[in-house]
Parts: sequence; C-alpha cells; structure tokens
Amino acid sequence: MKKSRIFFVAGTLACFLFGMTLALPAKGKIELSFHYGHWSVNMFKGLIESALDDALRTEFKDQFMKKIQEDYPDFVETSYDQKVRFDSGGGHFGFELRWYPGGENGSFSLGFGVEKTSMKISLPEVSATLGVEELNTHRTASFAGAVNGEFLMKPLSFHLSFRWDIIPSARFHPYITFGLGIAGGSALEEGRLTYGYTADLVGPDINEHYEDSETKTIKELKDEIESEIDEETGEAKKFPLPGFVPFVQLHLGLKLKITSNVHALIDYGVFDGFLLRGSIAFRF
Repeated sequence: MKKSRIFFVAGTLACFLFGMTLALPAKGKIELSFHYGHWSVNMFKGLIESALDDALRTEFKDQFMKKIQEDYPDFVETSYDQKVRFDSGGGHFGFELRWYPGGENGSFSLGFGVEKTSMKISLPEVSATLGVEELNTHRTASFAGAVNGEFLMKPLSFHLSFRWDIIPSARFHPYITFGLGIAGGSALEEGRLTYGYTADLVGPDINEHYEDSETKTIKELKDEIESEIDEETGEAKKFPLPGFVPFVQLHLGLKLKITSNVHALIDYGVFDGFLLRGSIAFRF
C-alpha cells in the first residue's frame, strides 16, 4: 500500500469520525490524547535466546569452518561453544482521537490513532569458540569469533480501536483496549539490516584475523537477491514482501481523572510486541 493511499484512508477515517461527532447528542464526549512509550519483546528474552542458540548453532559453526578452511583446508572441528545475547526496544509516540457516545461516564469508546514506533530487534553478541585440528600434523588451533546484528524499522501506522472503561464514574479506574492498525509496505522496505563480525584464529605459527560488516535496507537486500538466478529453476530468485505491515493491539490500562476534562493514562500490552506507554487526554 503506497503512502498516498494510507494518508487518504487515514484522512477519510478522521473526517468520518469528526463529522460523525458533529451529529451526536450533546452528552457525547470527544477525547484527544497524546502518548509516549517504549516498545520491546524482551518479555520473552530468555526463550528467544534459547531458541536462537539452537537455530544458529549449526549455521554459525558451518560458516566459521568454511572461513577457516579457505586458508587451512585440512583443519577439522574438535569442539564448539556458543553464547547468544538478544535485545529489543524502541521509542513510541502518537496521538488518538476518541468518541465516548455515553458521555461523561460512558464506558465504551471508539478511537482513531496515528502512531510512530521505532522497532529494533538485535543480537548484540553471538560469541563462539571453535577448536580445530589439522588432519595430517595434528596441529591444533583455536578460533574465537563474535557476531552482531540488528534490524530497525520505524513504521508510521494508523489504528482503529475499541475501549471499555471499567467503572468509568470512578476517579481512578481500569480500562481495556482492543484495536487493529496498518502501516505501508514502505516501512518494511526501508527497514535497515546491519551486521558484522570479528574473529581470530590462533595456534602454532597461525595468527589470522577476520572481520566484515555491512548495512543495507530490506529493499536493497530484496533487489540483490532477485538479481540472482536460481540454479535449479533457471529463473530469478524471489524475495516476496507484503504490501503492508499489520498491527494488533490489546492493552490493559489505568486512568486517573485529574479534572473532569484532563485525564492521565498508563497502559501496557500487545502491540506487535509489547508496549508500555503513558498518555495525557483532554475531553471536550
């Protein structure tokens, strides 16, 4: 979905909501809020690190051996140890327009929001130690390497959400929000992938150093892959990307009525990951 189409949809929805509120009964309330928060998936950090360690162990070991055997073809693996560290995070901000058809103490509300989220997934370090031995001479050496990688995406997304305030007449009360959102496919194409590694192979009469690093967008990676020919089919390789990025929102929150027209909110929950944010809302 192109940016122009997204802005058209967003503008249409905003105008629809605004126009709808003009025809509402006088008791209906409009709430405009601004929020700021932090996004991550670190709640599952331990599980992700364990899964990645299993998934990457064979791949990284094979790549390291391939690099060693380019210079020393008679070396074979004798031992391997690996540690994976995972991290994620990013800032989040936006604004939201909500309509409470029940008025001051209404429970249900319908909202439209515009959100900007920085979503970073990274492997700050994959450290590995590989023991090798030369077949003929039985000469041994140790290979120590460290790999790091990061994917960063900053989508601008548009959301439609439904909220239920629990005991809305109370000055301090909980609420639950469910919503769906969308960002354009360009957010994924412009996502940036960065990776690098350093390694040393040390042994008798051996002191080799290896390193490399690169940064590219997903669009550049896609173009690079699709310029290659598949040896089996003889056709260009495919790297399909979705035309949009979907969002699912499910938040639990607490609201404090500072005055009848000014409210403070804090909520936490699912947002294509997990999002903790605070808001200040103004009622009209």
